[in-house]
Amino acid sequence: MLARMRLRSFGLALIVLATACTTAPGTTASPTAAPSVDIKRGKLDIAYSAFVDLDVHRVSSKKALTAALDGIRAEVKATNGKDDVPTPDFDDVQEPVIAEFKKFEKAAQALAVKNPQLTADRIADAAIASMITASPDCHTVYRGKDGKLYRSRPESVSGTRGQPPAGGTSIAPGTDEVGLAAKVTTEGIGYVTFREFLKSGTYDVTAQVKKSLDAMLAVGAKAWLFDLRGNNGGDPPQTMTSWFLNGEPIMKIELKNGAGGTVTAKTDLRLPQSYQLPLAVLLNGAGGSSPEVFTLGLKENKRATVVGQKSTGCLGATSETNMSDGSLLLVVVQEFVGAQTGTRYNNTGIPPDVTADDAAAVSVASKLLLDQIAKGK
Repeated sequence: MLARMRLRSFGLALIVLATACTTAPGTTASPTAAPSVDIKRGKLDIAYSAFVDLDVHRVSSKKALTAALDGIRAEVKATNGKDDVPTPDFDDVQEPVIAEFKKFEKAAQALAVKNPQLTADRIADAAIASMITASPDCHTVYRGKDGKLYRSRPESVSGTRGQPPAGGTSIAPGTDEVGLAAKVTTEGIGYVTFREFLKSGTYDVTAQVKKSLDAMLAVGAKAWLFDLRGNNGGDPPQTMTSWFLNGEPIMKIELKNGAGGTVTAKTDLRLPQSYQLPLAVLLNGAGGSSPEVFTLGLKENKRATVVGQKSTGCLGATSETNMSDGSLLLVVVQEFVGAQTGTRYNNTGIPPDVTADDAAAVSVASKLLLDQIAKGK
């Protein structure tokens, strides 16, 4: 799903001309230009170009460069340095521009000259980490060459992970790579929880969840309860969503320049009628991304009831820029919205249909499902 894109840079090639010069008698040689201070100019250029060029939220060049300069100033203040460099008069344009970056470069160089206590890497990290906050999105992330992560918005994690209810018939013990736990409760609710949508060379959570559904159906499950609280995302979950839909649209994709199409459920992945039981999904603020995408299509098509608390709000896809020093910049290039209602859940979160705190969520969802079973829904 996530397409890698080749990113263009506005880096300027430096042409060095070697010229033999002789100073004529009675004349004075031209003064030599002062050497510039290293601020990782090329790296900053690449990050600026990628961020402004690709960001789905259309961050302006002015906003990005002002934030980058403010980030260096903050680092200067943190080291008791001198930050008395004025902010350039940046033009408010919607694309990366060489002349605008050169204004930023000049100001950043001035700060670097006044603050030799800051290394070039520290200046670059501070600038890029602050720049991405100009367009906060859950998936926009910068990882420095030392491995440190900087997010464009603070991580908002509230709530607990999924906790299987006591009693019932255990199907999966919760000890595999993703902590997959499944059981049929004494009331006949097929409960499943796992902490990541993982697909690797040796493990496929989708296949393992399907096996659990098969086993739970065999011992009399009458409804499904997917507990995705604290799930950290991972592999795209459209296969699982398609299990319970019949070709309906799952979500629409929004790009920087407009609509990017609609993702629909695959009819060949719909499970047989015996699996089309009442369904509820538990969400909270501890986790997001793939569990939210899984829930999006089900909620929008009224196939599942969402119980718990508002989710994190991470519904998008990124393009990655790998830099020569090992740094990585992820920029959000797609935003997922409700296919039926057009609702934007990204950076907002999916609200529950039925609110419940973590302690009561399983029992509230179970009662709701049992009521639906009794009514034959």
